[in-house]
Amino acid sequence: MRITFILADTTTTYVALVHENQHRPYSKRSVSIELTPEQELLIRPRKTGHINGKVQHEIILDCFVEAEDGPEEETKA
Repeated sequence: MRITFILADTTTTYVALVHENQHRPYSKRSVSIELTPEQELLIRPRKTGHINGKVQHEIILDCFVEAEDGPEEETKA
């Protein structure tokens, strides 16, 4: 199982709109991470019951990334 994040740069769009009165689409990037079996088990929705004979599961209401020591800076190559 993989988890995929779609990240958007909204700063460039905001600055262009405020300072240049131009709209620029967000630039986006995708990051996909292979989950370990243990991580997969932690986030797999659990069964919650049955409705009309059909198995029901938890749903994901929200998901966010938390940095322990603040945002990481990009390394320059």
